[in-house]
Amino acid sequence: MKKFTTILTLLLLVATTASAQWAGRGTGIYQNGQYYALYETAENYFGTINSKEYTLSAPGASLTFNVKCVDILWVWGGPLRVAQYVNNAWSDELYSYTCAKKNTYYSSDVVNLDHNATKISLYTQVGATGYKYFKNVFVPMAQYIYAPSATALDFGSADKGNAASRTFTIAWCNVPGFSWTVMGANADDVEVSIDENAQAGVYNTSTVTVRYKRANAGNLDAVLTITNEYSSYSHSIQLSGTSIDTAVTAKMRINAEAKWGTFCAPFDVVLPEGVKAYTGSIQNNGEWIRMTEVEGTLPANTAVVVCAENLAETTEWLFKEDPVTTAGLESCFTPNLTGDVMDIAAGNYLLQKQDDVVGWYLISGEGFKLAANRCYLAATQNARSFIGLTATDGDATGINSIASEAGTMADGKYMVNGRIVIVKAGRAYNMNGQRL
Repeated sequence: MKKFTTILTLLLLVATTASAQWAGRGTGIYQNGQYYALYETAENYFGTINSKEYTLSAPGASLTFNVKCVDILWVWGGPLRVAQYVNNAWSDELYSYTCAKKNTYYSSDVVNLDHNATKISLYTQVGATGYKYFKNVFVPMAQYIYAPSATALDFGSADKGNAASRTFTIAWCNVPGFSWTVMGANADDVEVSIDENAQAGVYNTSTVTVRYKRANAGNLDAVLTITNEYSSYSHSIQLSGTSIDTAVTAKMRINAEAKWGTFCAPFDVVLPEGVKAYTGSIQNNGEWIRMTEVEGTLPANTAVVVCAENLAETTEWLFKEDPVTTAGLESCFTPNLTGDVMDIAAGNYLLQKQDDVVGWYLISGEGFKLAANRCYLAATQNARSFIGLTATDGDATGINSIASEAGTMADGKYMVNGRIVIVKAGRAYNMNGQRL
């Protein structure tokens, strides 16, 4: 019987409102290993028109009872009927049992109940004759989890990090413990808590709090399913919302062929593995630039030249704003921290690779653009057409003899001591653009 009544209660989840009778906390009657809303063993009988009402102590699942009829003079005496009291009104007849003539044996019958019913009635009507006997009137306690007013929770749109919470009330009866799952997009961004855990033999309501942490950017599109520990009863709610990432970002890009680039960010950046960064200072009225390596973390607003000698393919790194920033380092390079592309006027320099030489090349026309988070070199006192990249000590390669020899050559490429040397405007550079 217990297995049968459990199957019946699954059909009772269609109820949409809870009776005031079950608005608070209550308990069922424990008998024979299960909980009941009504447990009455006494034998009763009707000899004519009559009725007997029973008050339920908890939400009920189904009515079971034993019944038999003994007619007088072999005359049919009319049926025994069942009704339920739901939302302050008696229902129409739920069930009728037609008596067999001179039936001396009890039979067992089952009637499904609405779990909002607070009373049941067994009764006869006009024309009833004979005796209707009934006993063992039992109503097993219903089992359910439902929240009729909560089918969806919308958290709206807000900036990332702005958590929001929504609550709703869930009704439950005779289920041993809650469990829940959240499945869908950004489901791990949701926290769920319930103020009172469900338990067997008890009916009550609990407050469910759903917190959208907005730790991740993007859209929340998930389903919260609250069930009991055996997953026999459940209620599902659609969750939706948007988390907008307003963090400032900065992109570093190094071309695989050139191996060099420029970079700046309005916040501290931990340099990627294999990437070196250098600040610059102009020497000898613009003849050359002393580069000083920045190790580990690049401070905010620091304009640098970056190099990745072992880069196999063109690579981009996207950095997000760090709440901790330090003072920027002095550098002769000018950063583009506008967050957008900016125009670079003639007379300034852009880091380029021309004829296999990386260095600062003079802009002689209009229409040059510089991407966000890149740097340029402002016009120098001596407007040279090219300024090479030097070593960190300012002495380029340290091979001064080559510099002297190459400096007397005309512009072009030369092989000096087995090394290719490029001469531009009377200055010598190696293949990496370092002045000799």
